[in-house]
Amino acid sequence: MSKLALFGGEPLFKNERPLEDRWPETLPEDLEAINRVIESGQFLGINHPEIEAAEKEISEYFNVEYVLLMGSGTASLHAAVAAAGCVPGDEVIVPALTFLASASAVLHHVCIPVFADIDPVTYNIDPKSVETKITNRTRAIMAVDLHGLPADYESLRQIADKYNLVLIEDAAHAMGATYKGKKAGALGDVAGTSLMPVKQLATCGEGGIFFTNNVDFYNRASMVRSFGEVIQKDKPRAYNAFTLGWNYRINPIMAAFLRSQLKRLDHYTELFISNGAYLSKGLSELPGIIPPQIPEGSTHVYHMYRIKFDPRAAGYDVHPGRFAKAVEDAMGAEGLPLRLYQNAPIPGQAMFRTQEGFGNGVPWSLPGTNPIKYDFEEFTNTLEVLETTRCIGKNGSAGPWYFRNRETMDLYLKSFRKVWENLDELADYAEKMEYSPPWSILAPSTRGVWVEVTPAKKG
Repeated sequence: MSKLALFGGEPLFKNERPLEDRWPETLPEDLEAINRVIESGQFLGINHPEIEAAEKEISEYFNVEYVLLMGSGTASLHAAVAAAGCVPGDEVIVPALTFLASASAVLHHVCIPVFADIDPVTYNIDPKSVETKITNRTRAIMAVDLHGLPADYESLRQIADKYNLVLIEDAAHAMGATYKGKKAGALGDVAGTSLMPVKQLATCGEGGIFFTNNVDFYNRASMVRSFGEVIQKDKPRAYNAFTLGWNYRINPIMAAFLRSQLKRLDHYTELFISNGAYLSKGLSELPGIIPPQIPEGSTHVYHMYRIKFDPRAAGYDVHPGRFAKAVEDAMGAEGLPLRLYQNAPIPGQAMFRTQEGFGNGVPWSLPGTNPIKYDFEEFTNTLEVLETTRCIGKNGSAGPWYFRNRETMDLYLKSFRKVWENLDELADYAEKMEYSPPWSILAPSTRGVWVEVTPAKKG
């Protein structure tokens, strides 16, 4: 039995090579696509040939009628909220475990995020919790395909239809994933996704995609993308804004690179799925490790690979949070890092606790709104998941850096097996270590106080 590096042994992985693979993978055809735009000398315009071609190819690949390329994933979600017909003071139900942009996109439209708890098995929004959050001001449900696994759209669709709500899909983690034969991005009434360079479908900078089969939603989102105007190809621009709009346009260089990457999405998706399944099979052999669970009819593309640790199943009466932190420490010392993805339920962030918003408490203080109290301790499933799970990779990383490479899967399996051979010593370490739950990192409220982060000028 090899001694753990955490306790003075030799680390399993000594950085003989970079653990993370370069992503997005850039091949000669990607550079040719970029050069095509540069050589054209045309760098702007929503009707640029590269943007139009990318939108057409995306529409065909995802089997969605209307597609708009946007400047970011957050922009695409904001456009989705606007397209859904949300007006100031309306409520949109969002999962308590997601990236902030899912909720901030709601706030960008002067609407109010209302949080639902997650399913403790899939980590996606729990339809049962969603239904308890519906009020007279609820306009939409935003489902997030967290970590690369599509949400429970059959149940969410039933709820949306029952209460006449729009179902928004945040597919930022899930390009390439499927749900009952349909691709992520095509699972809601309207959807948005991100194209930033850590995503499964990436461009060479920031970008996003808006998807819908509803022409009214498409028209609203189109105006949101370009200053509230209706801009028609081959017709003079009228410079006449019909609604409040933004500059959410994408650069044609990003569109050209995206077109090249889209051609390889199926190839990459197969690698993500096969390597994820391989890792799950190996980890399932170790008692107390629960790999991602995939409902029948869904596929998972492992933008994040979240592992749950159960000390009792491993044979130890140790606090689950302590056990997970000890495993994280041991794996990191071996050179195979694990990470948190989010430290707390999103409603625990200061923005929601202070409800300062745009100033003067807007949107929460608008006339006719329901009083909202954000208590992150309400979301017990989310808290339990955050405390007892970790994700593969270092801070700031994502699945594509690891899940294209079978050798990396073997390194992680070998490291987990080494750790599990030393669980007696690790359990003792877990009991004695200093410990606080992940959400203890949240700073106290700073309402009315600006935190200075800029260094003072010298001299």
